[in-house]
Amino acid sequence: MYIHSTKKYSKWFQNKTFLWSLIACYVTLIYSTLYIMRPILNFLKMTLKGYLNLSVGIMFLIILSLVLAHIISNRERYSVSQYLWFSFISCLYGLVIYILELPEEQVHYIEYGVLSALIYLALTHDINNVSIYIFSSIIVFVFGAIDEGIQWLLPNRVFDIRDIIMNGTAGILVQLLIAMVISKRKVVLVDHTDSS
Repeated sequence: MYIHSTKKYSKWFQNKTFLWSLIACYVTLIYSTLYIMRPILNFLKMTLKGYLNLSVGIMFLIILSLVLAHIISNRERYSVSQYLWFSFISCLYGLVIYILELPEEQVHYIEYGVLSALIYLALTHDINNVSIYIFSSIIVFVFGAIDEGIQWLLPNRVFDIRDIIMNGTAGILVQLLIAMVISKRKVVLVDHTDSS
């Protein structure tokens, strides 16, 4: 049953239309919550006191653990240098989240990292060379710029060029992770003959 559900899951992610639809829904969710996110976070700050940043850190660690679990489950495809790259990029990403003091900035950093991975998956249907990382990063920057443009129009948010750079940086780091770790995995030949 697990193998069957995994195959079905991967079929969804092999569908270009599904991926771009998922990206459209994801970006719409980010944009549509910009106005209400500040009051929600203010409420959470009062409720959780100093633990909101810790909650965001835990969210980051959960996502990181899922990626690491995927790599470990396919460990025969990864070399030591790829584990080192994974550690370096993860630490760098976590350091930026730690440096960003506002929880909304931390959440945005994680959101745009996830968006970067989704865009990469969608672009694999049309691009199969190194330029995929550049195009993915550019698209993340564009979505981040639109995000800030919407915030400029909202009465309770402000436009900040620094946020565009931060959102784009999240996208670049995820593309670096994909380029140096996920995409460089070794091809493992599997013998499908039955041993009867």
